[in-house]
Amino acid sequence: MHKLDDLLARCIGAYSQNTLRGYRNDLLHFQKWCEKRGEEWLPAEPDTIARFIDEEAETKAMATVKHRLDAIRFAHMIADLPRPTGHSEVRLAVRRAKRKKSTRQQQVLGLTKELLVRMLEACPDTLTGKRDAALLSVGYDTLCRSSELVLLRVEHLSPCRSRLLVPRSKNDQFGEGRTAYLSEDTAKRIGEWLTASEITDGPLFQGLHTRKLAKRPLVTASVRRIVKRAAERAELTRPEVSALSGHSLRVGAAQDMFVVGFETLGIMQAGGWKSQNVLARYVEHASTQAMHLRRWKRLSEIHAEARIPAQSGPAPQPNLGVANARSR
Repeated sequence: MHKLDDLLARCIGAYSQNTLRGYRNDLLHFQKWCEKRGEEWLPAEPDTIARFIDEEAETKAMATVKHRLDAIRFAHMIADLPRPTGHSEVRLAVRRAKRKKSTRQQQVLGLTKELLVRMLEACPDTLTGKRDAALLSVGYDTLCRSSELVLLRVEHLSPCRSRLLVPRSKNDQFGEGRTAYLSEDTAKRIGEWLTASEITDGPLFQGLHTRKLAKRPLVTASVRRIVKRAAERAELTRPEVSALSGHSLRVGAAQDMFVVGFETLGIMQAGGWKSQNVLARYVEHASTQAMHLRRWKRLSEIHAEARIPAQSGPAPQPNLGVANARSR
């Protein structure tokens, strides 16, 4: 029987730690499910996986079901075993799950420029406030994911702080990197944070303990907490705070770029997207709203034009002479 830890140990260095951690959690869940029913988890029979999917779909989101199925497929591939996930029994179980519940994921609230300005203005003039303001600004300008923000180092900044290197991303597992550009305001906030913290190298955004540097980088969960804390300081509504996440900076920046007229390819390059479908989900709300705003504005203009007289001055008088001539 294959041991899970031994299986994943082979993959260290070939896959990111986050990816392996996710696979491990999903496979542990599947392994325990199989053990309770006296089933083998590796290799797993197609009908075992199908029953697992049917049960998972009762309580889990479709995205979670897909993640766990991907993990099962991955384990069989790494163990050089036939992949039962392509069997018709499994495919039918996936279709049942999709028909049972929506596959549409809940969209996080985009942290657009309007919300960003409010949150930046609410950041206090403290070491924590300077770090939070710099992180929010960098996240918005670069369209970085939380996992990318925590990997940034001082060495990735250009000398004038007008751009930085994003060394690795979800879609760039081999570390080719991409260049992201920073506004003057963002460069200023980074400078204020680095000066106050006296950081000269190493992780750009570091944790703080009792208002002192912890001398270690933030974790992805910290980015989410910083975003929500800044939103609370800015007195956003409770539903708005709840809908925000570490991904909101990326989503909001993409929405703003779309609304002001950037083409899809330009936004994809700026945010390091490989799929138009993924980007479309982020900007659909912004594009639909912008379309309706234009519609309402144009209809209001048409309505106003219809109410304005065609010419100024007194209203034209009827030609009584012509009318009298006709009556005769």
